[in-house]
Amino acid sequence: MLRRSILIFHAGALGDFILTWPLALALGRLFAQSRVIYVVGTDKGKLAERVARVEAVDSEAGWHHLFGDASKLPETSQRLLTGAQMVVSFIGRADDVWTANVKRFAGEAPVISLSMSPGQANQRHITHHLAEQLIETPIIQQAVVQLLRSINDRGIGSRTGGKDVVLHPGAGSRSKRWPIEKFVSLAIRLREVGISSRFVIGEVEREHFTEADIQRLSAQSSLHFCATLLNLHDHLATAGAFVGNDSGPGHLAGIIGVPTLSLFGPTDPAIWQPLGPRVTVIRASSTDEIELTEVFHATREKLQNRPVP
Repeated sequence: MLRRSILIFHAGALGDFILTWPLALALGRLFAQSRVIYVVGTDKGKLAERVARVEAVDSEAGWHHLFGDASKLPETSQRLLTGAQMVVSFIGRADDVWTANVKRFAGEAPVISLSMSPGQANQRHITHHLAEQLIETPIIQQAVVQLLRSINDRGIGSRTGGKDVVLHPGAGSRSKRWPIEKFVSLAIRLREVGISSRFVIGEVEREHFTEADIQRLSAQSSLHFCATLLNLHDHLATAGAFVGNDSGPGHLAGIIGVPTLSLFGPTDPAIWQPLGPRVTVIRASSTDEIELTEVFHATREKLQNRPVP
């Protein structure tokens, strides 16, 4: 059997998913005749297809059977596994049932298990932690390191750029969110100096924000609900700059080359800041302590130094 597909299984959040793209791109360069295929949620898969130029299949298509009775795995999924030349997994551990079932179908194809948990001793960016886990495949490891340099120099994907600022006030947890009233004040101060802005929100914000929060945002600037990650990408690709919390949209903005200002609180940006050539981090022990004036001036600087697309 001719094996010319590389499967990458991932089930994490958007930011973590984007941080795996250097690996996918590196594998695509090393194995130019192969298909690099993410097994991931449909929305994330479409985003990776658009930006990273890889393929994707829906992780909801019966793959959960690998956690138990693998004999129930759908035939199409079985064919993908048996035809794989390599499997990379961010799911489970190297010694668990899921991985054993994958190896059963993959046959002689190597199965590489990777972790997105840096551990207490790690002080380097999470992508370097991922690269370090590839020590037994030095060719892949070196390709990933080279891709990381390229992404941090130039980014990936295409962006048309613009003159306004995209503001994303959401994040998965309250501790990661700069207060909404400060985002509102930032939009007001930008408007006072002739800079337009727009808010973008998604399902997470609809779950966590009150109706009053939504009204406060929309009262000061245009508010756009992004029903899909492709909608989000299109908003970011046309931005002059991006300001947001430690969350998935910031990782997407950074990696596609948008001048990005990322606000960090309890999470260590040395490990988790977005990849990309134009990323700046402002951090305080609590996001509540990040000063509006500092963010305002940093945002203006981002716009003044924005590249021509």
